[in-house]
Amino acid sequence: MKRGYSEVSDFSEGLAVVNLNGKYGFIDKTGKEVISLKYDEARSFHEGLAYVRINGKYGFVDKTGKEVIPLKYDDAWSFYNGKAEVELNGEWFYIDKNGNRIEE
Repeated sequence: MKRGYSEVSDFSEGLAVVNLNGKYGFIDKTGKEVISLKYDEARSFHEGLAYVRINGKYGFVDKTGKEVIPLKYDDAWSFYNGKAEVELNGEWFYIDKNGNRIEE
């Protein structure tokens, strides 16, 4: 594992969030960086996705680092039971794992 991380989270779904010089990414259990340290914030994986933030906008990445839900939300919470709560333009609502709004 690279030395000097200022934060290392617990592993969740095989990956841990790390912080180096104010940028967040993810490592696997061998210490290999699997998702680049380019995010202003990142949280642990839940249900195969993790929320990340760049320039004040949140979105979701999969375990390969692919941004599967665009970074366009003003705030976000982790997925639980197949949905995540997000905020856009002052309105909170749920989205599914494809980024589609769920009408409750």
